[in-house]
Amino acid sequence: MAKRSVQYVTIIGVGLLGGSIGLAIRRRFPKARVAGVGRRRSSLDLAKKHKCIHEAYFDAAEPVRRSDLVILATPVGAFEKHLRAIQPVLRPGALVTDVGSTKGQVVCTAERICGRGGAFVGSHPMAGRENKGPAHATADLLHGALCVVTPTKHTPAALVRRTEALWRALGMRTLCMNPAEHDRAAAAVSHVPHALSALLMLLPKDDELPVSATGLRDMTRLAGGDPEMWRDIMTTNQKPVLASLEKLSRSLKRLRTMLENNNARAIERFFARAKHRRDTTLK
Repeated sequence: MAKRSVQYVTIIGVGLLGGSIGLAIRRRFPKARVAGVGRRRSSLDLAKKHKCIHEAYFDAAEPVRRSDLVILATPVGAFEKHLRAIQPVLRPGALVTDVGSTKGQVVCTAERICGRGGAFVGSHPMAGRENKGPAHATADLLHGALCVVTPTKHTPAALVRRTEALWRALGMRTLCMNPAEHDRAAAAVSHVPHALSALLMLLPKDDELPVSATGLRDMTRLAGGDPEMWRDIMTTNQKPVLASLEKLSRSLKRLRTMLENNNARAIERFFARAKHRRDTTLK
């Protein structure tokens, strides 16, 4: 966005991520007006109180008519409804993008509604925390994080460059992947880890929880995420998540066999491989 500044933005969904994007846009483009669209007056009032947005609406049509940038930041299950509502009132030249954690179904839906080569370019800012709501939003949430941009063969190159420039202007790094590649990777590095966090939180009995310490707290941090959002993520990325779960199931079976055979050397090698990979790849 270095060459093309943002003038008027509509963010549909002003929770943690939508609110943080609003704050980042206001800091990077101080002359821009940011409108927020939501379902609850309390959330919209909080977003205004914390200066995530300038204006609040229940109906997206009015602000979208004036917007050169529209960002979908609701759970992905609501995207189709919002795209159908805004498509007839989009300004010529407007860019529509999103923050959804799954891309295949989202991009397919957007191309069906907005047309192939239309205004939509998929995005996934890999940023967040377990807290929800605009009260926890911060302009620095995006800074230094990765945003995956997911064009298809039909997406105009100029729109892709414009989308990447937007996220870079907000302090992010960008990477282009096609939607299917993104969904396979996200299942392995994000979606299944979240499911495991939830399973671990449900593993101990109530009378076992008092002896938990930092290990359980660290491993179950993701379980504090928004259930509605994660419901939609799992159901819109079903096949890649199932494939990753199958791979995980085979790994658990191998670990179980090591334990049943009391194979201390194999168990040590298992933990050593995991430690080496984490130490050398996750900086």
